[in-house]
Amino acid sequence: MILNRYFLKTIFSYTLAISVVFILIIVSSRSIQYLEQASRGEINPQVVFYIVLYRLPEFLELILPLSFFMSVVLTIGKFSSESELTIMEQLGLSNARIYSLLAIPAVLIALLIFFFSLVLSPGLDMRVKSLLEVKSLEETFDALLPGEFHKLNDSYLIYAKEKRNDGLKDVFLLMEDSTRESSLAIVAEELSANRSGNGDLNFGKGFSYSKEEPDEIFSVKFDNLKLKADFMSKNSGEVNFKLKDSVNPLLWSSSISFMTLLSIFMAVPLSERSPRKGRYSKILPSLLIFSAYLGILLTFKGTESSNLISILLVHLLFLVFSILLNLYMHKIKS
Repeated sequence: MILNRYFLKTIFSYTLAISVVFILIIVSSRSIQYLEQASRGEINPQVVFYIVLYRLPEFLELILPLSFFMSVVLTIGKFSSESELTIMEQLGLSNARIYSLLAIPAVLIALLIFFFSLVLSPGLDMRVKSLLEVKSLEETFDALLPGEFHKLNDSYLIYAKEKRNDGLKDVFLLMEDSTRESSLAIVAEELSANRSGNGDLNFGKGFSYSKEEPDEIFSVKFDNLKLKADFMSKNSGEVNFKLKDSVNPLLWSSSISFMTLLSIFMAVPLSERSPRKGRYSKILPSLLIFSAYLGILLTFKGTESSNLISILLVHLLFLVFSILLNLYMHKIKS
């Protein structure tokens, strides 16, 4: 019993530590990408934290299987390099017992993946999409940065030299109507938005230039101009970093869960080594094999033609590989 607790405690501690490291790396990477969008005025900088937070369960669907696999490799490698595994084997720790012990965290991780993928992630994805969409004129103006051109949608292009609390200063706005092949350009000293919800843009002191015919441009000088904006419900350059889900969520959850269980039968033989070798000697080849496994599954996830048979063939391929690997390691030991 003490031996079992010691073995599982080491597995869980390594899994937790590796998961934290990968989470920090992925969160930092995604935060930089979303902050780049915010710097271009495509999304509100205030929602970046919540977007990354809502995406954590999606990240953990891939991080947890990888962390568990690496924890098995590191744990058995540590026991082998320090000759602890030899003593444990003399105390009755056989391969069958190791697999039965590893099945406990593997099943827990598989259940977590099912919960994240089928229950938690869909609702959080909807929240992320709502945060990435510009839904109001107020949010549009809050996302604009002075000194840069911003394409609000296919019809609106805006530039402002300065941004103050009461609105934008030295503004250029271009509106194009592709259906009527007409365009309107407005140059004004200031621009403010009516934030009461009616979507009015109020221009102060400027000129409007309209083009109705190819060779005719009409110019009008104004002191005040009110314009109805119709771009609030448009998506302003959203970049979605999530893979396109062409695979059924239940099939994907089952696939990742099976990969987690199957990874045990690859990690154990890959991690065994002689005491003369260092505990980290098998990490790189093990990581390459698992990355290939996971990478192929992700490729099928983002492919329109992916189906159950294709994913089953991938699992069957690595199942055969794990069987051959265990037979080879058993032959070496005997």
